[in-house]
Amino acid sequence: MGKSWASGSRNSLRLMDEMKREKNIKMFRFCWKYMHAALFVTGVLTFGFLDAFTAVLMIEKYGISAEFNPLMRVLFLTQGSVGFIVFKVVAAALILYTPFLLYKREPMNWTTAGFLSVFAVSGAVAAMNNYFFLASGQVWIDPVIVIGAVLVMVVVALQIGEIMDSSAQKKMFRISDEKWERMKLEMKYPE
Repeated sequence: MGKSWASGSRNSLRLMDEMKREKNIKMFRFCWKYMHAALFVTGVLTFGFLDAFTAVLMIEKYGISAEFNPLMRVLFLTQGSVGFIVFKVVAAALILYTPFLLYKREPMNWTTAGFLSVFAVSGAVAAMNNYFFLASGQVWIDPVIVIGAVLVMVVVALQIGEIMDSSAQKKMFRISDEKWERMKLEMKYPE
């Protein structure tokens, strides 16, 4: 009777451990999912809308030559301010959606978060740069430097994210020594 009680108790503890583990995994996925969504929205807001809106204000005050990008100048001239803003927001959303297409194949939590963070921050810097130029008439940071910094930050964020994701993947599939010993006992593995 004592032996069956002990094995029942071990089974109960094992079941509770598995339930806790499943709950932690669900919470982990939930947090990453909403963090990625928040970074996506922030990136579209800063990199898309705020940068475009401040650029429109800048163009209206100083003329079309205030816009650094020649493609965006032509777009502004042909489509107006509303078309300019809509194009910039849609382009930002499409660029920032790219990691989510790749994310479905394998978990890339850190890589995706790093990529989205770079665009959220760089959009805020670009909008502040536009606003500073709008307010003072002087360029705070040269647009070539901003573009170069964004490209470098994207490469660095992707590399760091890949390293973090690969180390997290290795930890997920590692079996602890205690769990291995318990599995050997359950399978009646010879010593």
